[in-house]
Amino acid sequence: MNTTIAPATGGLTVFLLRYGRIGKYDIGGFCNGILAGLVSITAGCGNVECGSAFGIAIIGALIYEACSSLMRRMRIDDPIDAFAVHGSCGAWGTLAAALFDMGTGFDHYNGWSGFSCNLDDNGACAKGAWVQGFLINLAGIGAIVAWTAFWSCLIFAPLRASGRLRASDEVQEEGFDSNKHSPPKAYVVGAPDI
Repeated sequence: MNTTIAPATGGLTVFLLRYGRIGKYDIGGFCNGILAGLVSITAGCGNVECGSAFGIAIIGALIYEACSSLMRRMRIDDPIDAFAVHGSCGAWGTLAAALFDMGTGFDHYNGWSGFSCNLDDNGACAKGAWVQGFLINLAGIGAIVAWTAFWSCLIFAPLRASGRLRASDEVQEEGFDSNKHSPPKAYVVGAPDI
């Protein structure tokens, strides 16, 4: 249920937000909204209720929209919104798995246990397990950010320093398909069929 509710909610939320903002249908945004909902629910799919999946997806769609807009304003080239979908919604989904956990209040934590709480040594529901679960998820996000930043800097810094990270203005203006592939029939309007 959660894996159906979240992408449907995320897609419709982004679709309506973009329609309200630009006054046109944005199918690409709708598809990325579906992905934003899926990414947002992935970590907590087995330990949140259906109503929570709905809320997680709405928040995920709003985070996706905000991150996508921010990246455009900062002039960071991400034409398919990969970071906005997977990075920001992935971090949100990891936090949401702990925030919306179906354990009783903030005292018990189910996590991967499904419908039963994490148990202490006496076989009773562990008290204060939610804080530990939340901190573990937060540490996981930090580890992923550090790992990604390290490898990105290691790979992209030399490419940028050598001038190989960015295509020339001419190639960008003409378009990569036209410049690098022959013939680009799939993108030419009115081209004869092969």
